[in-house]
Amino acid sequence: MTNIRKYSFLAMSLSAELLAGAAWADAPLGEINIKLRGNVVDYSCYVEAGYGNKTVHLGTWPTKQLRTAGSTTQSIPFTLKLNGCPPGSASITFSGRKANGNPALLALNDTSSATNVAVELRDKDRTPLPLDQASQDIAVDANGDVTLTFFANYKALADNPQPGKANADATFMINYY
Repeated sequence: MTNIRKYSFLAMSLSAELLAGAAWADAPLGEINIKLRGNVVDYSCYVEAGYGNKTVHLGTWPTKQLRTAGSTTQSIPFTLKLNGCPPGSASITFSGRKANGNPALLALNDTSSATNVAVELRDKDRTPLPLDQASQDIAVDANGDVTLTFFANYKALADNPQPGKANADATFMINYY
């Protein structure tokens, strides 16, 4: 999926104009009541082959590593490589099923048996990256390529999590501008 930030702002602008439509209700029929604006570009930032359906192996960790709420495991790095991006910069927005009690984290999927554990995503500088929030911008090189680095780790949602399979699934949206 691609997303040009201008379109996100356009949607907000359009909805604001539509909400203000009541003020325009007295305008004579045939006058402009809705302004539609946007851009058409010839770029299509895409994920390099082999990076679109990625599996990040978070490892095997003893429950004592996650004994208390908020405890984390070591962060594991992973990258996403993008090609064909326009000049400027790119970022990624991750989404997925949110953990109960902490919507910034990815909940474990239905095939998992571990409890009171979620997956935390981190940005290139290892700061937490909440779901549905864009990562830090990375400059696109002269060829239209960019490599974005992220980290992931387990995080205890409560004291004494129970062991078991602990998998989570995320999707991502490419933001370029």
